[in-house]
Amino acid sequence: MRTVLLGGAPGVGKSSAAERLLELAQDGPHLVQWVDVDSLWLHQPWRVDDRMTAMVQANLRAVASHALRAGVDILLITWVFQSTEIHRLVAGLLPAGTATVSVQLQADHDTWVRRFEADPRRPGLNDFYRSRYEAAQATPADYVVHTGGIAPTEVARRVAALIGIAEQEKSVVDRSSSRLP
Repeated sequence: MRTVLLGGAPGVGKSSAAERLLELAQDGPHLVQWVDVDSLWLHQPWRVDDRMTAMVQANLRAVASHALRAGVDILLITWVFQSTEIHRLVAGLLPAGTATVSVQLQADHDTWVRRFEADPRRPGLNDFYRSRYEAAQATPADYVVHTGGIAPTEVARRVAALIGIAEQEKSVVDRSSSRLP
């Protein structure tokens, strides 16, 4: 199993890109699973403490372990990876020997602000989110995809090319065309 850590600032387009990546992979030969770490934090009462952190880590560890046992080829994990320490933390929760690649989505400040503010589910832009943007923009990764001026489908295509889904898609097209008279 290969794991792709797809990060970036809140509102940069991680979820949209992940949804499009799954669409690109739907006819391919490899099983791709997506888990958004933020969804593991959906609990009540809402708090961030040792107990809740342990719960999220245990859940992510379990998902990754089950994905490996189920034969998942690519585990796509999205989150606001705002430091290399968070990359290491998540990689440390994966089954031993799991190959991991990091891809950071980035957008210029004005593009990010427009996207963030356009999402009605998001709270108002404040210092917390601004600091997450700055930290995510500065986080090193194996690959960086700049999302400004391109649609989520194109972002997904660029990420797919980096992680090998595009090659899978091409091989399916090649096999299909070889069956034609």
